[in-house]
Amino acid sequence: MEENYFAFTWKINCFNELVARHPNGSFFYSERFWSPRGQGGKSININVIHEQSNSHNNTGYLWRLKMFPNGVDKKSNDYISLYLEAIQTHYEKQNNITGRHKKFKLALYRVDSNISTTKQRPVNVIDRHTLETKFEFNGVNADYGFARIIALKELFPSDATWPEIDLLVRTQIFEDVITSGEGSSSMDIISNISLMPFERYFGEERFCDVEFVFDCGSSMKAHRVILAARSTYFESMLGGEWLEGHMKTIAIKDMPFEAFRCIVHHLYTGKLEEGLTFELLRDIYSKADMLRLEQLGQMSAERMINLMTHENWDQVLMLGWKYYDDRLKDAGQDFAVKHWNVLKDTNNMKQVLASGHVDRIVELVLQSFFTPNNARIEFL
Repeated sequence: MEENYFAFTWKINCFNELVARHPNGSFFYSERFWSPRGQGGKSININVIHEQSNSHNNTGYLWRLKMFPNGVDKKSNDYISLYLEAIQTHYEKQNNITGRHKKFKLALYRVDSNISTTKQRPVNVIDRHTLETKFEFNGVNADYGFARIIALKELFPSDATWPEIDLLVRTQIFEDVITSGEGSSSMDIISNISLMPFERYFGEERFCDVEFVFDCGSSMKAHRVILAARSTYFESMLGGEWLEGHMKTIAIKDMPFEAFRCIVHHLYTGKLEEGLTFELLRDIYSKADMLRLEQLGQMSAERMINLMTHENWDQVLMLGWKYYDDRLKDAGQDFAVKHWNVLKDTNNMKQVLASGHVDRIVELVLQSFFTPNNARIEFL
C-alpha cells in the first residue's frame, strides 16, 4: 500500500548566482510551510498557508527548508547541503510537545533558465531515499537531511562557465498513522517518550543492557534504547544482533572514559555537568563534533571560553581553526590581542606561530608591532 504524503516545492531562481554569493558554511531558508495532519489523499498540493490560520489548533505541522549551497562545513565543500527543519507551533508549545517523529524525502530538479522555450520541463538531478527521524525543537536535532545531497560539479560540469539555472527542491512529508480517541499521532506519542529527560536513569544499573569498557580499567553501564534514541552514532553502534536478557560488552578505544561518561550523561539529561576541567571540556568538544552532537559542542565551547587563561588560550584558538568554529577562533584571537605584550614571547605563542596556519597568523605578527594594546587585530 502506497503511503499518503504532503508535497511542497521550493523554487530557487538563478541558483548559480546564489552559489557564487554564498561561501561554505553560509545558508538560507525557504518560506515557512504547513503540512496537514492526518488527511487523506495521495498528494496534498498545498504551497504556503499563513501561520495565523493554523498556529492555535492541531491541524498541521510547521516546517521550512534550509540550504547551504556550498556545503555546511569544510568536509562538504563543493556539495549542496539540504535539511528539513521542524518549527514548533503555538499548539505544540501550549501542550509541551517538544518534538515530532516523521518520515520524509528530498529531491532536486533543475530548470535551464537560458533555454528560450515557452514551457520547460524540470529535470530530476537527485532523488534521495526516505529519511525518518525525531525532530527536536530545542535546537539539538531541529533539522535533518543530507550534508552532501549532490556535488556542485553535477549541476555545473564546467568550471569555466556556470549556466543560469533555477533549482526546484521538493520534499515529501509522509502522513501520520492516526490512532483512535483524540486523533493524536502515534508517532507523537513515541516522540514524546523518546524526548523525555532520563536523568534519573543515569547511573542506575537496573534495566541496563550494555556495558562499555575502557583500557584504563573503568567501565559504565547504560540503556541502549536511550542512547540509540538520542544519537545516530550509538544507533549505528548498538543496532546489530542483540540477545535479549543478556548484557553486551563493548570496548571503547577512541575516547577517554571521563569524556565518554560526560557525553552519555548529556544524552540522558540534555545537560553538561558542572565543574569540568578545561582538558576534559576539550576532549568532549572534539568528540561532540565527531558524534554530531551540536548542542553539546556549543556548551563545551562556551565553558572553554569562560576558562580561558594565559596557559590555554592557544588551544582555544587552534581548536577554532581546526573545527572552523568562529566562536573559539574569535575568543582566542581577542585574548591574544588584549594580552599581546605578555604573550608574545611565550611558548604558547611559539606553538601558534609554528602551527602551519601561515595565512591566519601573518597579520597578527605584522600588526603586533604597530597596534596599541587592546586594539583588535583580525586574522585572515
